[in-house]
Amino acid sequence: MKIPVGAVLPIAPWVAPRAALRGVQDITSESALSVIRAAGASASCEWFQQPLDHKNTTRGTWQQLYCVNPQWWAGPGSPVVIMTPGETPITTAINSGRGYSYLSNTTMSGTYAEALGAAVVVLEHRYFGGSSPYDGFNSETLQYLTMEQAAADIVNFAQNVTFPFDKEQTSVASKTPWVYWGASYSATLGSWIEHFHPGVFYAYHLSSATVEVNTDNWYYYDTIRKGIDTYRKDTKCSLALNEVTDFVDSFLLAPSVNETEVEALKQYFGSAFAIADDDFAYAVATPFRYWQETGGYRDVLEMCESVVGSSDTEEHKVLGTVPASVANYAAYFRMNFRDSTCAYFDVWGQEDPLWCLNTHDQLNPFFEARTLGNPWRTWYWFLCNEPLESWATGAPASQPSIVSRKIDSQYWQRQCEMHFPPQNGQKYGSSNGKTPDSLNKQTGGWLRNSTRVIWTSGEYDPWRATSMSSEVRPGGPLQSSDNVAAFVIKNAEHSNDAFTPRALASLNMKVNPEVVKVQEQSLELMKKWVSQYLVEKMAT
Repeated sequence: MKIPVGAVLPIAPWVAPRAALRGVQDITSESALSVIRAAGASASCEWFQQPLDHKNTTRGTWQQLYCVNPQWWAGPGSPVVIMTPGETPITTAINSGRGYSYLSNTTMSGTYAEALGAAVVVLEHRYFGGSSPYDGFNSETLQYLTMEQAAADIVNFAQNVTFPFDKEQTSVASKTPWVYWGASYSATLGSWIEHFHPGVFYAYHLSSATVEVNTDNWYYYDTIRKGIDTYRKDTKCSLALNEVTDFVDSFLLAPSVNETEVEALKQYFGSAFAIADDDFAYAVATPFRYWQETGGYRDVLEMCESVVGSSDTEEHKVLGTVPASVANYAAYFRMNFRDSTCAYFDVWGQEDPLWCLNTHDQLNPFFEARTLGNPWRTWYWFLCNEPLESWATGAPASQPSIVSRKIDSQYWQRQCEMHFPPQNGQKYGSSNGKTPDSLNKQTGGWLRNSTRVIWTSGEYDPWRATSMSSEVRPGGPLQSSDNVAAFVIKNAEHSNDAFTPRALASLNMKVNPEVVKVQEQSLELMKKWVSQYLVEKMAT
């Protein structure tokens, strides 16, 4: 089945009938033209041929999509800035209609290109968007979706690409400084490249990179809890949310679970269909996942106003006295989240508004869909295979928790087998003995050395505990030196430094002066590093 460039299949319960490499992509289709239009008039989009397996190039090749904007490129031998959108299709990264584009100076990648006289490139990640060796994703075809292979893709591209405006290859990575910009997972991937392929890229800006993975990442929700307290300037909401957790867990985690009471609890929160206890616990926690989205913290703070808005308790014939915090949260969940949690998968037309959270039914289309239109599946492969894990869980009993402790690492790990049953003897990594500890040993984790890397993280980024700015890192957050800059951005969340004030204006978002300050410092440092390269090159 041949998919045109940039096309994303509707999510459907389709399974690839064979493990066959895809053919050369169609560059005249409407979907291809839509990608080109999204890139803008000054940019061009091309295919770059990659080996399926960089360790064994005889296994075949596939086509990887990239878009490049030479608007600020100063001519032959000028620098290049590159980023990959990581676990999302390229169209989400280059479409200025969304309010920003990584090909323009509405983002840091474009801002770097403008300041350095560089071309800026967005390279689609293997197995996402239209850049996939296969049409169908199972434990066999996904064997080549690894961070090691993805890193090798980017290195191969940097060393061998022929840009339409640079036919003589004067700006490949061996001849001019390439700067890697990445946020979130793409920053994590950049840290792999810096560690395993030193010298290919001259400098990096890695925003919210996960460098030390773990199994129980309870810090995820705990960081959100601390952010809520800071932004509200009180603890009323977090204490109320902890009360909600205690109430829910008093039923779900009771020494002797009363099924009648548990069913009444689920109905109280709006469940109209059967749902397992752990899936219910996660459903109730879904509002907090918005925190890491751009501007999503505002939704959580808005929810807080409802949670603390009334002090009226309720009397329930089965649950007994329901605290005001629980009554308020349940009402807000029923009104704002119950019907929207799975809405973005509504192509299946399921009746149950929480159907996509059913992790106990192997026939759930969420687990059956193995097409290019289900990017969650390919992202989950990373979590299970590398394994990146770092599962977001409830806090230990000794700590306050804004989500149920029923959400534990086993809840997430169990879904690996649901998504990826063995296929022709092939399995995912964590089922073959790979662990977060083995991955950290391979990469060096927090204790790795780096050269010309800018590490940034928001003070209230839920992924901060896995980053170089982690307070649980041995010795505390990484300190800046001549070759490394480490910034913890006050009152910032996940990868807030990706967007410039121009983008924030388009998104109707408030500018954080602390973010701007770090962006300006990063820009000056990057200009200094790149100028040093050019001076050294001229001297030789």
